[in-house]
Amino acid sequence: FELSGGMRQRVMIAMALSEKPSLLIADEPTSAIDVTTQAQVLKLMKNLMNEVKTSILLITHDLAVASQVADEIAVMYAGDVVEFADVYELFSKPIHPYTKGLVACIPSTFKDEGLLTSIPGVVPDLRSPPQGCKFAPRCPNAKPACCEQKPGFRYVSPTHVVACGLV
Repeated sequence: FELSGGMRQRVMIAMALSEKPSLLIADEPTSAIDVTTQAQVLKLMKNLMNEVKTSILLITHDLAVASQVADEIAVMYAGDVVEFADVYELFSKPIHPYTKGLVACIPSTFKDEGLLTSIPGVVPDLRSPPQGCKFAPRCPNAKPACCEQKPGFRYVSPTHVVACGLV
């Protein structure tokens, strides 16, 4: 109770890595901590990952966090992976309309375009999801076929896979 949120996160990471696991699953490890502490925790995770020779499965809603730690990123929408790529390729060439929307929502200090962009529509009710692509009701490029059939994965490069019928 006397530790700050960042200190608690560091202790949890140290405890998890003390047994030298081959895989550490970190679910939102930087939520509820300030940006400075977040950067320190991410740096600690990356350093320990290299020292202990472990892999980290990082689960986060924050693409900025993922970009600092990950080598590869899987973007999920409504429980389905819609795009998987090397981190550099994902940010430089997003292909799935949802990934493009997420990347466009990231604020930048290099551009001054006024209001931040957003992805229109609402997340589907997963108790009765749409029949085809779950993103189709929100997709600006959706065709009638997108609403009927769930898209399979397509390789767009050896390190980049996307699930979109428009590719």
